[in-house]
Amino acid sequence: MRRLLVLAASACLAACATVPTTPVAESRAYADFLIGRVANARSDHSAAADRYFSALARNPGDQSLVEGALVSSLASGDVERARRAARLADRNDAPAYAHIVRAADALIAQRYTQASTELDRAQGTAAEELIARMVANWASAGAGDSGGIAADLAPLASIRPYGGLFAYQQAMVLDYAGQQSEALAAYNLAAQGGLWLPTGVGRHADLLLRSGQRDQALALLSGDGTSGNPALAAMRAQIEAGQPAALERLTPARGAATAVYGMSAIFRQEHDATNSLAALTLALILDPGFDGARLAMAQQQAELGHIDVARRVVGEINPASPYAASAQTLEAWIVFDSGDKDGGIALAREAAAAGDARSRRALADMYRGASRFAESEPLYSELIAAQPNEWRSYFSRGAARERLGRWPEAEADFRRALELSPDQPDVLNYLGYAWVDRGENLQEGLAMIRRAAEIRPMSGAIIDSLGWAYYRLGDYTQAVDWLEAAVRLEPADPTLNDHLGDVYWRLNRRIEARFQWTRAAGLNPDNPDAIRQKIENGLPDETAPQSANR
Repeated sequence: MRRLLVLAASACLAACATVPTTPVAESRAYADFLIGRVANARSDHSAAADRYFSALARNPGDQSLVEGALVSSLASGDVERARRAARLADRNDAPAYAHIVRAADALIAQRYTQASTELDRAQGTAAEELIARMVANWASAGAGDSGGIAADLAPLASIRPYGGLFAYQQAMVLDYAGQQSEALAAYNLAAQGGLWLPTGVGRHADLLLRSGQRDQALALLSGDGTSGNPALAAMRAQIEAGQPAALERLTPARGAATAVYGMSAIFRQEHDATNSLAALTLALILDPGFDGARLAMAQQQAELGHIDVARRVVGEINPASPYAASAQTLEAWIVFDSGDKDGGIALAREAAAAGDARSRRALADMYRGASRFAESEPLYSELIAAQPNEWRSYFSRGAARERLGRWPEAEADFRRALELSPDQPDVLNYLGYAWVDRGENLQEGLAMIRRAAEIRPMSGAIIDSLGWAYYRLGDYTQAVDWLEAAVRLEPADPTLNDHLGDVYWRLNRRIEARFQWTRAAGLNPDNPDAIRQKIENGLPDETAPQSANR
């Protein structure tokens, strides 16, 4: 347990490839190694795997190349190549992930002693060793040693951010061992541990149902946030209909899959993309039907710009899965965000036709993102009719109505959103900015933006709004400080650069003003003609400045 404590405290260290101690014999193999290493550093894991395997074809015994191929294969979601790299690794002195992959396969085959042996040999970064120990718990549980593991995990439940995950693991091990009352106590502790783990919540609800506590299971599945998860929503619907929960039987492999899925979420919080993706792939090796992990993998790949990989992973989600509608919606967003707005909207429209509320919201958001406000506004109205206490729908409809020139209705929507959720920084900022930009309710608008900035101080858009409010009040000295801070936070935003140019002009810093306007003009603003007019003629003395629209 002492070693696990040390690992938990230092697991934020990212994995990195080891430099070979001797040059690769052939220059091309060495070039492949170098290119693969650079590609991995740039999170282009598929390209890195190609290069590492190319180098391995010439030097199959080089464990540095094996490690590079293995890490990049795991991070790109390529299960088969990860297994291939693990087979190429030394039997005893292999990279940590090789031992973990081989242990995962042994766990699936219920060869628990072999899995434990592999995991005992896994030595690498703190992240790799922590994953190994989490999987090792389930190898021991499969071999019948559940009680000792649960006792060892109990003190770790207070460690942040890992406590919730350790508590869920303790609960699931006890559940697997048939110790239901102890497992329920551990599940209750896990629910307070600061980590929302859908699979853990599902196992908790399943145990409540098996213990005859149907109402408590339904209450758990109807909690804040929980009801929005497709698998948990489907589970709740089955219970309400008097049907079995249809949750797959808990096995050591599925328990380990939940463990590494939870580790992935923690690594992601720590901005360790490589280990986060590798953990998701390990979860899918351990439980190939784990569509929650598959959806998370697609989301992260899309965020890294790996569109082809993301769409391939999304396409692997079973159409009968509770996550099918979410997968289709995610694919629509991937296409939309890649620049094909019409293609993304077409996919979202198809998903929304199935009646899923999340898909309808995505379609409305895409219409709004494509400036098709007249099409988004009625969809938000439908969402409000279905869920009249959801602040996001009022906020989004207000934004669409504001852009349609229907300000009184938009203002009413923003006010209603704030009634439902008073401290939402996006709403505070939008309404405050709109008032200030319109020359209305300046002091109230300024107070709203100040509050939004307190809540979200690293948002360039909100800091810009605060600076712009001071600008509209004529306090250029205060305005310039905030607007410069906004541009430092988001230097590629045309609105922020345009606003900074305006305040420079009012402070008689004319060269700097034209520089900022020129920069804004090159950043694809909404109104380039207005900015070009300012570059040529400056600002008029009396009228309010024109600026790039949000």
